[in-house]
Amino acid sequence: MTTLRVVLDGVGEQASSVGRYGLQLAQAMHATAPRGIDVVAFAAGSDAEARAHVTTTLERLDGVEFARMPRRELREAWLHSFSTTAFDGLLHGSSLLAPMRGDDREAGRQVVVTVHGLEALERDSRTARWFRRALRRAWKHADAVVVPTHATAARLQELHDLGDRIRVVGAGVDPASVVPADADARATRLGLPARYLLATTDRGRRARADRLVATVASGAMPDLPIVVAGPVAWGDVTLAQMAVEAGLPPSRIVPLGELDAADRAVVVSRADALLLVGEELGFALPMLEAFAHGTPVVHPSTAASDEIAAEASLAVTLTGDDSDPDRLAHALAHLVEHDDLRARLALLGQDRARAFDWTTTASQLWRLHADL
Repeated sequence: MTTLRVVLDGVGEQASSVGRYGLQLAQAMHATAPRGIDVVAFAAGSDAEARAHVTTTLERLDGVEFARMPRRELREAWLHSFSTTAFDGLLHGSSLLAPMRGDDREAGRQVVVTVHGLEALERDSRTARWFRRALRRAWKHADAVVVPTHATAARLQELHDLGDRIRVVGAGVDPASVVPADADARATRLGLPARYLLATTDRGRRARADRLVATVASGAMPDLPIVVAGPVAWGDVTLAQMAVEAGLPPSRIVPLGELDAADRAVVVSRADALLLVGEELGFALPMLEAFAHGTPVVHPSTAASDEIAAEASLAVTLTGDDSDPDRLAHALAHLVEHDDLRARLALLGQDRARAFDWTTTASQLWRLHADL
């Protein structure tokens, strides 16, 4: 019996966008697995509550394994070819977090990793330094590198000549993102306003929260509450604190924190629009989810995000200066003021979402492993 291990990254009770991708990917790979292949998830060590959450989410898989060490230590160990776990068979990293060694091919191991984007290369931080080194290891040792868009593939190829080892394989719309029958009760419990704009935050992306608050504080911003789904604190800094420092009234931002799939479907489907403030969207799961629910999306225009959206969104050209929040706010105001534009983008988004399906994604990845 052959085993495919999907290495998860950023999972737990508060999964990052990379974590959500990994969880959905693992489920899709299991659902489409060829006969004779088990699919097992592997994650860094964590507390009992986080382990239980991951295990419950992936209960249909053939197994869920956890490392003996937490994520930070595991990242460094694998970066230096140290491992306390023996791997064989097929290994599919949902990020660059994967054990890559020079003897993988000789030992019969097959390693595929995933690069969500290259935004980290523009920063100078511990995470950015790790990313650069992990990327170089992937260039040296990985059998294939999966990326979400041709734009990302082109940028990656400029950095490291991976040849035909780069594969462009998009993600899918979360199959669990279905508006439940008790949507009204959930909306009441969450305290959703009658009309609102939706924004998302992510773990480890404090800069995006800064831009979000600056956009909401712009004089061009439409007079609607901003519901925020995702983390509400980064270290000692909270979203509420940032809003107060920006001079925003308490009612302007409605932080919901982390949401389960059903609550998220309710929140996304009822929003007038979704605002994404980051240039690097990776596999753009929030965008795809909004598209599927007919919710228009406003986001910065980049080659990668525009490739995924395919003109089904309102893409905003940013200049990298203090005017960027105003530009995003003006775009939102324009969208809110024009019902015909919202209706057109809703239809285009729903049509575009049909091009992203986890079954198709998993089938393409199984084909990749077979080709290797």
